[in-house]
Amino acid sequence: METPIQIAVCEDVPGDVERLLHCIDESGLPVACRVFTDCAALLADFAPGKYDLIFLDIYMNDVQQGVNAAASIRELDALVTLAFTTVSQEHALESYRLKVFAYLEKPVQARDVREVLEHAGDRRRNVPTVQLLIQGKYQDIPLQSILYFECKNHAVFVNTLTGVLRTSQTVKLGDIEPLLPDCFFRCHNSYIANLRYVKELDRELKLFRMQNDDPVYIRRQSLGRALRAYEQQLFALARGEDM
Repeated sequence: METPIQIAVCEDVPGDVERLLHCIDESGLPVACRVFTDCAALLADFAPGKYDLIFLDIYMNDVQQGVNAAASIRELDALVTLAFTTVSQEHALESYRLKVFAYLEKPVQARDVREVLEHAGDRRRNVPTVQLLIQGKYQDIPLQSILYFECKNHAVFVNTLTGVLRTSQTVKLGDIEPLLPDCFFRCHNSYIANLRYVKELDRELKLFRMQNDDPVYIRRQSLGRALRAYEQQLFALARGEDM
């Protein structure tokens, strides 16, 4: 049986919730939905990787909450599919900036909702992964969920958006490095950082500060290369590309 698409719906108008849920049900796709009536409740529940798709009403209680919530979510999760539901097109620019997949005008239409659902399902199925030996079993770990790798105590720890995985002791950083795309940078004998989740590069302390505030250390001799790689990643993201 196919794994259900995990969906959050954030909408404060009961009639709009009912119509959206009806369209989702009409799609016939396997789903699991949770409804929130305000953004604060959604953000309190949210965790990276928890949802495949989030429908966000831009205006709730006559306040532009949806855009701010989408920005908070995007800071933590680059994978989740976002879809705005709204009565106005005036926030189309924000939707582009936040990489919102769909901008659905109310009343939402079943064909548009199905298109969003199919995209979210395809994205989850096709997301690039790295296969690693975890607790004696091979697991496919989505690359975009990985913050950094750290070697310590004779094992590699995979720090992800949702937690930390410990590889079997036979796995080495040198084995993992060739399997990774260019957005991963070997900055230290004990670290590989995902540049997509670097918040800042501290040249004085010689470290990357990751999105979750963890420090990832940089070898002195690698500092120049680290700076250039980080700048290239920032330029790629600004152009809407991915390294």
